Amino acid sequence: MLNWDVQDVRKYKDKPFAFNENLDLEKELQGRSEDIITAGTAKVDGQLFNDNGLVISDVKVEISVTLPSTRSLDPVELPMKFRINEAYNIDNIDTEELDENTVIIPIDDDNPTIDVYKSIIDNILLNIPSQILTEDEANGKNMPSGKNWEVISEDDYQKQKEDDKQVNPEFAKLKNLFKDNKEKE
Repeated sequence: MLNWDVQDVRKYKDKPFAFNENLDLEKELQGRSEDIITAGTAKVDGQLFNDNGLVISDVKVEISVTLPSTRSLDPVELPMKFRINEAYNIDNIDTEELDENTVIIPIDDDNPTIDVYKSIIDNILLNIPSQILTEDEANGKNMPSGKNWEVISEDDYQKQKEDDKQVNPEFAKLKNLFKDNKEKE
């Protein structure tokens, strides 16, 4: 289940170790996030490269998860497609010279395994956006409202702000009315 012993991966020195799996991750994802309503089958296509004490993973993940809208709580299907690139330090090499953006994962000496399965679940959860909207909500329709209040789009807010700046000429004359009274006092 996408979990390999380090010794097995070491055998692939000259060629990459490739894998292609379809995974049912719904229970694991729901166990880690209350927001996930459903999750489709994850299509996982990847390779592990043995590179001088590091095992580099290059994994493509494609999955569709259903989450509640952050505005209305209506279910929204969110297709996700992303890539995971991580390095597993299997020989405790010095990693200071590596690119600072490289994710280095240490290997537990007691259980020397490369757990790509856990990494896939972690990255699915990390790739869920903080704002999830239905198609209508994303297009500015179906804004929530209540008694004496309503949510408006950014464009409507800017237009309202411009309209407030335009002063009625009748009221412009009154603007200076109280100014004269203050000067007389």
